[in-house]
Amino acid sequence: MAGAGRLLKDSDKIIFGEFWTAKQRQGHPIHHTVSYRASFKPELPSFFMKEFLKKKNRVVYDPFGGRGTTAIQANIEGHAAIHNDIHPLSLFLASARQYVPKFSDLEKKLASLDLEGEVEDDPFDKNLLPFFHPRTLKEIKNLKKYMMIDDSIEMKFISLIALSRLHGHSSGFFSVYTFPQVSIPPEAQAKNNAKKGILPEYRPIKPRILQKMKRDLAMPIPPFYHEFSKNNIYSLSSANSVPNVESESVDLIVTSPPFLDKVDYEGDNWLRHWFLDIRKSKDRKLSIFSNLSDWNEFIRSTLKESARVLKKGSYMVMEVGEVKKGNSILYLDEDVVRMAEGTGLVWSKTYVQTQNFTKLSNCWQVSNNEKGTNSNRCVVLRKVN
Repeated sequence: MAGAGRLLKDSDKIIFGEFWTAKQRQGHPIHHTVSYRASFKPELPSFFMKEFLKKKNRVVYDPFGGRGTTAIQANIEGHAAIHNDIHPLSLFLASARQYVPKFSDLEKKLASLDLEGEVEDDPFDKNLLPFFHPRTLKEIKNLKKYMMIDDSIEMKFISLIALSRLHGHSSGFFSVYTFPQVSIPPEAQAKNNAKKGILPEYRPIKPRILQKMKRDLAMPIPPFYHEFSKNNIYSLSSANSVPNVESESVDLIVTSPPFLDKVDYEGDNWLRHWFLDIRKSKDRKLSIFSNLSDWNEFIRSTLKESARVLKKGSYMVMEVGEVKKGNSILYLDEDVVRMAEGTGLVWSKTYVQTQNFTKLSNCWQVSNNEKGTNSNRCVVLRKVN
């Protein structure tokens, strides 16, 4: 059982400290273009890149790529990246920032879009009208038309910005007041509207996209960013079988797997899926486990695959948290260490980032060392053969 006896508690390989700031939004603004649940801060992969990569132009890999934090930070720090995830939304979030256009080019492209054209009624619209004014919805649907026919880097980046503004809790979003990170069901949104006595108001989307682009591009990206991002690889696979990544091709892995039944990526993102035309697939089995033994089995197979792609002597960092199950706290770092046995990876050390709660953690009612994943426990494994 995870955490049974706290077998690793007194090890001199456990290092406690504040290795990166607990403050929010300290990384480059391009990281925060779009919110994504269960993502770690860019300061985390940055710390380990500095710790384990002594030269530039290395290859950094994240098998659970999420919103692309590891890949983007790798490019910022002068490395190529491999971003893998089983979720198509994740690949879009990361690859849309492989090339960051100039603001002037984005502004010109946005101004050229005619979003006032008539659109066909769709039975699915009934699910969208609790969130959007009909005129706002028309503009969004017209933007989707452009997204289907224009594959320019400018259009892809504008689509990313629009995705980030799709729904949220301020007037800067396209929607009526709702959650920014989770797409709640239409029925729940309709009830919330009635309870608050509000209706979706018309919110033109162009000025909101423009305002967000200005904010995200206020800080220039490093001049060498695209020199390294052009060599990125974006892979759509399960983390325990990634055929697009060659054996012994990776210099460092920094990743964080899904924990135990914490996030419903499909349900939480249904509005984003609609916007990007991501269809449900019975073959896409997201790695969400409520059973610890199943989670361990998946982690073992992922570590084995990670050992295959790592160069000998290179490191893998897997960030996990402390998860409360019933009256027990599961220290998943101990399970990762055990699952690494026999995979070709050996435990080097574990960094435990100690920090106070952020505003977002409090929002999710997470209490320090009691619930959720406030303490980053980063298991460092080294490939030995």
